[in-house]
Amino acid sequence: MPMYSLYKKITNMKRVSNRFIFLLTYILLAGVSINVSGQTNAGDPALKEKQHQFDFWLGEWDVYKYGTDKLVGKSHIMSINDSTGILENYHTPNGPYKGKSLNTYNIKTGFWEQYWIDNGGLVLKLGGEFREGKMIMLSYEGLSANKISWQKVDKGVRQTWETSKDGGKNWNVVFDGLYIRVES
Repeated sequence: MPMYSLYKKITNMKRVSNRFIFLLTYILLAGVSINVSGQTNAGDPALKEKQHQFDFWLGEWDVYKYGTDKLVGKSHIMSINDSTGILENYHTPNGPYKGKSLNTYNIKTGFWEQYWIDNGGLVLKLGGEFREGKMIMLSYEGLSANKISWQKVDKGVRQTWETSKDGGKNWNVVFDGLYIRVES
């Protein structure tokens, strides 16, 4: 069973303590593991390919509510740390809302991770993978769950954020946005 599927299954179990879920989340999403050799495969072409799976999101973007011409945000997404990480800077155009995410492919777990914070106090720790043309990241805290997906589309990048209150059985869309590249 893939590690992330195991994580999802364990965190959905009602008998599992919050302390155990926190520890498991920390291990899988924070990338804590023992590296016996002390070395990484930084020159490995397969690793480089995985580290660049999310590069389609890099750039300067205007963010619109999907299917409309309503501008809901602006985002500057850049490559950092010798192209091993992605930093997102998001803000609303006419309001006080701001947020940042730090994204990386964790070579120890084999999953992408995102750590999001905003000026309203929201913190999300997500993990996932690139599959079938989409970056899909999830977080589970008891029965509450978040699922965010990014997909390159003709006009830019579509981001969909869904939440669940029943451990992922039912999902509700809370954000559906279209990132359109700002022309220089």
